[in-house]
Amino acid sequence: MSDLEQLKQALYQVASSAQQTAGGLGDFKQNFSQHSAQIESLISGTSTGADRQLVELLDGATKAIEAAAQALDAASSGCTSYADQI
Repeated sequence: MSDLEQLKQALYQVASSAQQTAGGLGDFKQNFSQHSAQIESLISGTSTGADRQLVELLDGATKAIEAAAQALDAASSGCTSYADQI
């Protein structure tokens, strides 16, 4: 197998792995968001700084999960596009 064929194969493997992981993160995000919303609902009546901090941490984590999934989708598309061109 030539170096070029090895590169294409590696790119397709990375693309596939990134796509699968992004899908898994999407499922995780949905589950995480549901639990976060439940926690936020249960502590919404309190007004301590720790409660607000926890809600902010959970919101930040949700956004980071979404950003990671989007980055993996972009990486998958980029790898596939590049491999298709060589």
